Amino acid sequence: MAEFGWSLLIVAAKVLLGSAVVMVSLKLIGRWLMRLASRTPSPTDDHLIRSVMRTAAPIGYLAVFWWGWRSLVAEVEVLNFGEGIDRFLEAVALFLAIVLIVRLLNRVLLILLDRSLRRLGRHNQLTLLQGLEPMIRSFVWILGLLVFLQNQGVQMGAIYASLAGAGIGVGLALKGPISNFLNYLTILFDEPFRIGHFICFEDVLGTVERVGIRSTAIRSLSGERIVISNEDLLSKVIQNYGDLPKRRVATTIGVLYQTPLETVKAIPGLVEAVIRSNPPAEFDRCHFTRFADSALEFEFVYFIPDSDIVLFLDMQQQINHGIMETFQQNNIDFAYPSQTLFLESTQTKGMEALAVG
Repeated sequence: MAEFGWSLLIVAAKVLLGSAVVMVSLKLIGRWLMRLASRTPSPTDDHLIRSVMRTAAPIGYLAVFWWGWRSLVAEVEVLNFGEGIDRFLEAVALFLAIVLIVRLLNRVLLILLDRSLRRLGRHNQLTLLQGLEPMIRSFVWILGLLVFLQNQGVQMGAIYASLAGAGIGVGLALKGPISNFLNYLTILFDEPFRIGHFICFEDVLGTVERVGIRSTAIRSLSGERIVISNEDLLSKVIQNYGDLPKRRVATTIGVLYQTPLETVKAIPGLVEAVIRSNPPAEFDRCHFTRFADSALEFEFVYFIPDSDIVLFLDMQQQINHGIMETFQQNNIDFAYPSQTLFLESTQTKGMEALAVG
């Protein structure tokens, strides 16, 4: 009996010493990690470190107590209950450790996903993440349970077969809803458009008002609300005018062939001056491009550094007005889509010109 008490005292001392080592080590490591995290402006690192340390502490204490139990059993023959008790206690310790690790993985995974979405500026997807949080947590818990069962020697073949069969059955039964949900996730994560973007889909022009699980609502230019299924939207071409970093405008104008050469050479400079006098329009180029059938054609290009369709139309109108005013001041006439026919007279052997408009 005295030997048992002495052994128990030694084991208790080991457990206390091991617990103290775990506590001091974790405090030192935690302070060092927090100093490193303080160098970054984001609070996410602090949350991650606290989550890891809160999980590491109970796992460390659990390992110390398990080590103390094994030491006591090894030194005291009376406590050698056989493999049954040892396996039970080992299973309990492993189960508790897996529970702690799974909780940590769930916290870390959700924190990282939230940080990634915020850093990418996808704040509209945070609501989706909150909705998917129970599903993500359940998936991690199922993985932890499978790891525990496999470690305990459970034959996993039948379990995997049952899960596969159940998955196939559920997939066939919920084919339509699952397809709609996947299309919804594709729109949210791939972002071919966002709420508020002006898009063109086939013959529909309008602003995206709502993105639902099954369909998307668009407010057309004429005012009516058009609802299109997400599957149709993803299967065809979508022109997104609301996601333009800047809008390129290319315009072609024509002047009369009778325009003097000096004036023709001056037109690119005149057009450039008009565009630069209408900020925020950015001039790119203006060139005499070709001799057309009824005009000398010039092409000029400028950019509107905004995706707003109203701003684009306003700037285009102001620039067009400015070009017309400048041409009038410099006696430059725009060409008409006309042709000139030259007819030969058999009596006078001369040429007569007839303009056909």
